[in-house]
Amino acid sequence: MTSARGSKKKPAKGNTAPPPAEWERWTKAKGKGLHLSDTPLPQDGSPESSLYHFDEDSWNRFMAWSLNPKPLPIGPSILNLSVATRMVCLGQWLGNEEMDAFMFIWRVNTTLERWAPRRVAFMNAMFCLQINAAYNNFSVDRRGYDLPDFLLGYGRGELPSHGRNDQVWGVDVDRLYFPLFVNGNHWIAVCINIIEKRVQVFDFSRGRNRQHVEKFAALIPRIVKAVAPPQSKKQLLLQPYSIVEVPMKARLNKSCCDCGVYALKHLECHLLGLDLSLVDDENIQGCRQKIAVDLWEATHDPIYAEAMKQYVPSPWERSGSYDLED
Repeated sequence: MTSARGSKKKPAKGNTAPPPAEWERWTKAKGKGLHLSDTPLPQDGSPESSLYHFDEDSWNRFMAWSLNPKPLPIGPSILNLSVATRMVCLGQWLGNEEMDAFMFIWRVNTTLERWAPRRVAFMNAMFCLQINAAYNNFSVDRRGYDLPDFLLGYGRGELPSHGRNDQVWGVDVDRLYFPLFVNGNHWIAVCINIIEKRVQVFDFSRGRNRQHVEKFAALIPRIVKAVAPPQSKKQLLLQPYSIVEVPMKARLNKSCCDCGVYALKHLECHLLGLDLSLVDDENIQGCRQKIAVDLWEATHDPIYAEAMKQYVPSPWERSGSYDLED
């Protein structure tokens, strides 16, 4: 079953995050110390700079915040000590909040052309849950199934609401990116290429989670056709997209807890045209720290603050019909 990390609320048991003073102990491991670049990132053009290098000043500012962690909004999420701990500390799984925050950041980066990728869209955890629920109904009656309008809202670029861009799949958008939480214990990364009609899966479990991706391969073509201009609809088929497992190094994620970090970094590699082999267990802790620093810095960036001011809940969110299908 496709699920979302942290989607079920549990009774609060106090702050379970380790005190910031203990982070050094938590993050110590052979070959997994801090990865600090010698120059500020804007002047450092190496591939590694975008994946796991950051300057010492950035890390020090992040650590100073962690000593008195005021909650900071970023898109649909809140950066607090618990989220920061999940990102930085060994043995911690990433959750929906940080995943959705990065999808928001990348959405804004694309809309405002703050980085190279173009004609791409980024989906959130709710989208994945809704596709899963929709597929359960679709599989019962494939011929008679009608897509719910809120799924078409994604295809029209009206959702996700945070960082809304109104770009239509197959017209303005060629590729969809998102992390996907499966089996209640594992993150994978997915890129859906609308032009090539294929779903690329980044998963070091090597094909064990294909059944979760088949739902997207079946429903995305239907959404693309439904939102297409009238003159294009006849040319679009409802045949499921092909599924391709992206080759990668063997025996990654020896900790069994870094799958979310790999999912984010594999998406980033694909977006930026970088080799997946740049990310491995030797530098995955540096990737964790880079994710935390990037997210913290984004909370202080006026560009994202302005984007958050533009947020307006969609009609589906306001009506309550946005939740999972019955």
